[in-house]
Amino acid sequence: MSTKLLEKTTENASEREIGNFTLLHEDNKTRITHWVIKPNQQTGWHMHEFDYVTIQQSYGRLYLEHADGIKRTLDYEPGVTRSVSAPVEHNAINIGDVDIIVLEIEYKTNYQSMEIS
Repeated sequence: MSTKLLEKTTENASEREIGNFTLLHEDNKTRITHWVIKPNQQTGWHMHEFDYVTIQQSYGRLYLEHADGIKRTLDYEPGVTRSVSAPVEHNAINIGDVDIIVLEIEYKTNYQSMEIS
């Protein structure tokens, strides 16, 4: 997973438990994390330093708080993907009544900095 911001989570969101995440794969190019976020659990504040894609594995409703003050709700549906450009600092909270399950694939090399030979 991306860089955890433990101090920020403790100061701003300590009332919720952190969901379960499992690192499935990591090499010099990618990091793949499997998340299970139960109702009323959160990811905790964290910073995505790399572009990433999420692949939703469940139904559910996720509330996102971003460091810049933007707040939004995402409705989850199996098979839906989202591509996100870094940097992103946020916390995600399961505000639904079912477990949210998602795969997150982070690309450790941002395409803007790649040279093509």
